[in-house]
Amino acid sequence: MFGVLACTPDTNGPARPVVIAFHTSRTADAFGAADARPVDPGALAELARSQPDLAAWQGIFAVYVGDTTSLPMLGHYQVVHDTLRFIPQFPPQPGTTYAARFHGAALYDRIGRRAPSLGRAHATWHSVADTTPGSTVVLAAYPTSDVLPQNLLRIYVQFSAPMSRGDSFRRVRLYADNDSLVEDAFFTAGEAVELWDPDNTRLTLLFDPGRIKRDLRPNEEAGLPLQQGRAYRLVIDSLWLDGNGRSLARGFEKRFRVGPLDRAIPRTATWTVTPPPAGTRDPIVLTFPEPLDRALLSRMLTVRIANGESVAGEVSVAKLEREWSFRPHAAWSADSHYVEVDADLEDLAGNSLQKLFDVAPGDSGALGVTTATVRIGFVPRSR
Repeated sequence: MFGVLACTPDTNGPARPVVIAFHTSRTADAFGAADARPVDPGALAELARSQPDLAAWQGIFAVYVGDTTSLPMLGHYQVVHDTLRFIPQFPPQPGTTYAARFHGAALYDRIGRRAPSLGRAHATWHSVADTTPGSTVVLAAYPTSDVLPQNLLRIYVQFSAPMSRGDSFRRVRLYADNDSLVEDAFFTAGEAVELWDPDNTRLTLLFDPGRIKRDLRPNEEAGLPLQQGRAYRLVIDSLWLDGNGRSLARGFEKRFRVGPLDRAIPRTATWTVTPPPAGTRDPIVLTFPEPLDRALLSRMLTVRIANGESVAGEVSVAKLEREWSFRPHAAWSADSHYVEVDADLEDLAGNSLQKLFDVAPGDSGALGVTTATVRIGFVPRSR
């Protein structure tokens, strides 16, 4: 979604004057960004090749808080065909007005070409504050166990409704048992990367792999983010805005303790299979000796009949991610079936059925299955 307000192009410009558009949808990746377009793609390509510094970019296209008498906002620039885009370093704040200015002559001065009659363009946008009480909440944080491995790779935060993007870096905090903030625990690529599902309802907090893998410098210099035997609190700030610009109804906290490292490949031979009765819609149940990755469990197991045709039904994950079940839409036949498991399925430490996540020279048992999938056969039992 774009929002264009008070846009004033040069009245002496060409037939298609440059227009400035703000991205105003809070659930969009580019929320808060501003586009200037259409601009000659060749000129923009030359501009990008000239590698402008921030001051040069701002001389051509700048966005301000309030009006253009303030200092330009910090951020970075992208050239996409005929569009010059500014992406702010921090997400827009509700109740704040933003102004953007494009200066065409400065663009052509930069690349040493005679400027056409591009002139200037100006636009403002007011990010409206929604005072309606929020109803969005954190439904859960996965893994649900209160004892997690020291080399835990991911935490999933599940919300009840779509959330705004770009603010997790301020609204999610991890504290150790003495209430000290755990710095740089999660991978953010300098607060540039958020990992959302397509619905913007599940955020993946990825622990920095560089601090987990033993052969990488961050591990050697800072160590693992989590320390065995200590207690931690994952805190979600209630001021985080949902996709409609309203604060969460309440904050959230997950407490857990840290157990030993998990450097073992999960193996399907250790799983327990409970077949369903034929002629019913009772679920088939797989039970694991350790918790597995919640999100991957939801999509990496498929039930099929012997000829390979998939069975339609609903997946459930329960018992602290130690149990997976599948309930078919139609009653089970008495034919042979199998569960097809993607070999990329992982445990909580990122160890897949194929290989360990963290492999050091001389590690034994670092490799698992060599196939892309594993089949677990079952026959619905007679009642």
